[in-house]
Amino acid sequence: MKKLIFIFSFITTTLFSQDAFISGDELLCTNAGNAEISISFNGTAPFTFVYSVNGINKSAITTNLNPYVISTKEGGNYALTSFSDAIGFGTVSGGGLVTILEAPTSIISTITDTIHAVDPNLQFTSSSSGNIIEQSWNFGDNTLFQIINNPIHTFPLNSDGLGIASTYQVSLIVTDANSCTDTTFKNIFVVNDYWIYIPNSFSPDNDNLNDKFCIEFSGIRENTFSFFVINRLGEIIFETTDANSLKCSQNMGWDGKDTKGIKCIPTTYVYEMYFQEWNGWKNTKHGSINLVR
Repeated sequence: MKKLIFIFSFITTTLFSQDAFISGDELLCTNAGNAEISISFNGTAPFTFVYSVNGINKSAITTNLNPYVISTKEGGNYALTSFSDAIGFGTVSGGGLVTILEAPTSIISTITDTIHAVDPNLQFTSSSSGNIIEQSWNFGDNTLFQIINNPIHTFPLNSDGLGIASTYQVSLIVTDANSCTDTTFKNIFVVNDYWIYIPNSFSPDNDNLNDKFCIEFSGIRENTFSFFVINRLGEIIFETTDANSLKCSQNMGWDGKDTKGIKCIPTTYVYEMYFQEWNGWKNTKHGSINLVR
């Protein structure tokens, strides 16, 4: 009789044992999706269980799924604290771990986002943060990815050697020592229009306000540029063939001194400017400059 009871007890335990096992060991970058912790059951559905993260219990979950997957962004140690199925309470075992890794941040920096077809070159700088070990650039113009720091890129040229006007989406993928990645995008505009800004007065009195006669421009062929300042006697008192030497955005300009370095008297002067547009059209500009001290 005792033998029969033992056999029945063994069969019952084997056929109707209830247990749950939790597992998973994942590294999760902060900007990635979710980590997955899996719980498998031995028993009869539905299954009800409670799990904890770092010793703090979560709400009870009832499911027919086997295994059941916890999709989570929460880092820490995962454990089961209770389990039951349709028949009764069971045992729990196993453990899970989610380790959160701080992802890098990808940032593209340029001095401008608009360049001209005459000079379709642009310096790119990565201002990204994190323990970065690799930078991968895509310039949106069907060129190959470049794994390089702070590249200078030339956008596509036409048969005349000018940049092809378009909008190019540049991307930068950075990867850190933990293999976490981040991607950012920046639109760069290559344009073929032309404009130039020329003021009519300045006051070189060293008060840091309008101290230089300076210009701004886009779309001119700088190697065709020439600029002259002429006094009332028809004498050239200042000249340059370097357009950038007059550029306001580079803190450049004429300081109101003649070719000998002598301060010019306050009066009205005449300027002449010659250059070609990006498409080769010749331009001549004339006007007056009021020098005020």
